[in-house]
Amino acid sequence: MRPTLARLRAGGLRIAIAGNQPLWAEAALDAIGLPADLVAASDRWGVHKPLPTFFARLAEEAGAAPREIAYVGDRLDNDVLPARAAGIWAVFLRRGPWGHIHATWTEREQAHASIERLDELPRLLGLDDGVGPGA
Repeated sequence: MRPTLARLRAGGLRIAIAGNQPLWAEAALDAIGLPADLVAASDRWGVHKPLPTFFARLAEEAGAAPREIAYVGDRLDNDVLPARAAGIWAVFLRRGPWGHIHATWTEREQAHASIERLDELPRLLGLDDGVGPGA
Protein backbone atom coordinates (compact mmCIF):
# COMPACT_ATOMS: atom_id res chain seq x y z
CA MET A 1 0.00 0.00 0.00
CA ARG A 2 2.73 2.47 0.92
CA PRO A 3 4.41 2.47 -2.55
CA THR A 4 1.04 2.95 -4.24
CA LEU A 5 0.10 5.87 -2.02
CA ALA A 6 3.53 7.40 -2.60
CA ARG A 7 3.09 7.02 -6.38
CA LEU A 8 -0.32 8.68 -6.27
CA ARG A 9 1.01 11.55 -4.21
CA ALA A 10 4.04 11.96 -6.49
CA GLY A 11 1.58 12.18 -9.37
CA GLY A 12 0.02 15.23 -7.75
CA LEU A 13 -3.01 13.57 -6.17
CA ARG A 14 -4.15 14.23 -2.63
CA ILE A 15 -4.62 11.12 -0.50
CA ALA A 16 -7.38 10.64 2.05
CA ILE A 17 -7.87 7.56 4.17
CA ALA A 18 -11.38 7.56 5.61
CA GLY A 19 -13.56 4.73 6.80
CA ASN A 20 -15.74 3.23 9.46
CA GLN A 21 -13.15 3.13 12.20
CA PRO A 22 -12.87 3.96 15.90
CA LEU A 23 -11.13 7.19 16.83
CA TRP A 24 -7.91 5.44 17.88
CA ALA A 25 -7.42 4.26 14.26
CA GLU A 26 -6.57 7.82 13.18
CA ALA A 27 -3.64 7.98 15.60
CA ALA A 28 -2.49 4.48 14.64
CA LEU A 29 -2.47 5.34 10.92
CA ASP A 30 -0.72 8.66 11.57
CA ALA A 31 1.90 6.84 13.66
CA ILE A 32 2.95 4.56 10.81
CA GLY A 33 3.57 7.54 8.56
CA LEU A 34 1.46 6.75 5.54
CA PRO A 35 1.68 9.38 2.80
CA ALA A 36 -1.81 10.78 3.35
CA ASP A 37 -3.17 14.30 3.43
CA LEU A 38 -6.19 13.31 5.48
CA VAL A 39 -6.80 10.42 7.87
CA ALA A 40 -10.32 10.30 9.24
CA ALA A 41 -12.34 7.89 11.34
CA SER A 42 -16.11 7.80 11.15
CA ASP A 43 -16.31 7.85 14.94
CA ARG A 44 -14.75 11.34 15.02
CA TRP A 45 -17.10 12.55 12.32
CA GLY A 46 -20.12 10.99 14.02
CA VAL A 47 -21.32 9.61 10.70
CA HIS A 48 -20.69 6.21 9.14
CA LYS A 49 -20.75 4.56 5.74
CA PRO A 50 -22.95 3.91 3.84
CA LEU A 51 -24.82 7.10 4.83
CA PRO A 52 -24.68 9.90 2.23
CA THR A 53 -23.52 12.27 4.98
CA PHE A 54 -20.30 10.25 5.30
CA PHE A 55 -19.42 10.86 1.66
CA ALA A 56 -20.48 14.52 1.86
CA ARG A 57 -18.19 14.94 4.88
CA LEU A 58 -15.35 13.27 2.98
CA ALA A 59 -15.71 15.76 0.12
CA GLU A 60 -15.88 18.64 2.58
CA GLU A 61 -12.79 17.51 4.53
CA ALA A 62 -10.88 16.82 1.30
CA GLY A 63 -11.80 20.24 -0.08
CA ALA A 64 -12.93 18.68 -3.35
CA ALA A 65 -16.11 18.33 -5.32
CA PRO A 66 -17.46 14.76 -5.28
CA ARG A 67 -16.76 14.39 -9.03
CA GLU A 68 -13.06 15.09 -8.29
CA ILE A 69 -12.78 12.19 -5.84
CA ALA A 70 -11.99 8.55 -6.54
CA TYR A 71 -13.14 6.37 -3.66
CA VAL A 72 -11.67 2.88 -3.43
CA GLY A 73 -13.46 0.22 -1.44
CA ASP A 74 -13.79 -3.53 -1.13
CA ARG A 75 -17.51 -3.51 -0.38
CA LEU A 76 -20.23 -2.71 -2.86
CA ASP A 77 -22.91 -1.99 -0.26
CA ASN A 78 -20.80 0.13 2.05
CA ASP A 79 -18.30 1.75 -0.32
CA VAL A 80 -18.90 1.60 -4.06
CA LEU A 81 -22.65 2.06 -4.42
CA PRO A 82 -23.05 4.86 -1.86
CA ALA A 83 -19.94 6.65 -3.17
CA ARG A 84 -21.33 6.51 -6.69
CA ALA A 85 -24.72 7.76 -5.46
CA ALA A 86 -22.87 10.72 -3.91
CA GLY A 87 -21.37 11.63 -7.29
CA ILE A 88 -17.95 10.17 -6.48
CA TRP A 89 -15.95 8.05 -8.95
CA ALA A 90 -16.28 4.60 -7.35
CA VAL A 91 -13.56 1.95 -7.65
CA PHE A 92 -14.19 -1.60 -6.49
CA LEU A 93 -11.11 -3.32 -5.04
CA ARG A 94 -11.43 -7.11 -5.10
CA ARG A 95 -9.30 -7.76 -2.05
CA GLY A 96 -9.91 -9.46 1.27
CA PRO A 97 -12.99 -11.43 2.25
CA TRP A 98 -15.55 -8.73 1.40
CA GLY A 99 -13.94 -8.02 -1.95
CA HIS A 100 -14.13 -11.65 -2.99
CA ILE A 101 -17.69 -12.07 -1.73
CA HIS A 102 -18.90 -8.90 -3.42
CA ALA A 103 -17.11 -9.74 -6.66
CA THR A 104 -19.90 -12.23 -7.30
CA TRP A 105 -22.64 -9.62 -7.01
CA THR A 106 -24.22 -8.26 -10.20
CA GLU A 107 -24.02 -4.77 -8.63
CA ARG A 108 -20.28 -4.92 -9.27
CA GLU A 109 -21.05 -3.63 -12.76
CA GLN A 110 -22.14 -0.31 -11.21
CA ALA A 111 -18.60 0.50 -10.13
CA HIS A 112 -16.90 2.98 -12.43
CA ALA A 113 -13.88 0.67 -12.37
CA SER A 114 -12.64 -2.52 -10.73
CA ILE A 115 -9.13 -3.47 -9.71
CA GLU A 116 -7.62 -6.63 -8.29
CA ARG A 117 -4.66 -4.98 -6.55
CA LEU A 118 -4.11 -1.54 -5.10
CA ASP A 119 -0.98 -1.06 -7.22
CA GLU A 120 -3.28 -0.89 -10.29
CA LEU A 121 -4.72 2.39 -9.03
CA PRO A 122 -2.09 4.85 -10.36
CA ARG A 123 -2.59 3.66 -13.92
CA LEU A 124 -6.35 3.64 -13.51
CA LEU A 125 -6.25 7.25 -12.33
CA GLY A 126 -4.31 8.38 -15.36
CA LEU A 127 -0.80 8.48 -13.97
CA ASP A 128 0.38 5.90 -16.51
CA ASP A 129 -1.88 6.54 -19.56
CA GLY A 130 -4.98 5.18 -17.81
CA VAL A 131 -8.37 6.73 -17.41
CA GLY A 132 -9.81 8.22 -14.29
CA PRO A 133 -12.39 10.55 -12.81
CA GLY A 134 -13.65 13.10 -15.27
CA ALA A 135 -12.07 11.32 -18.25
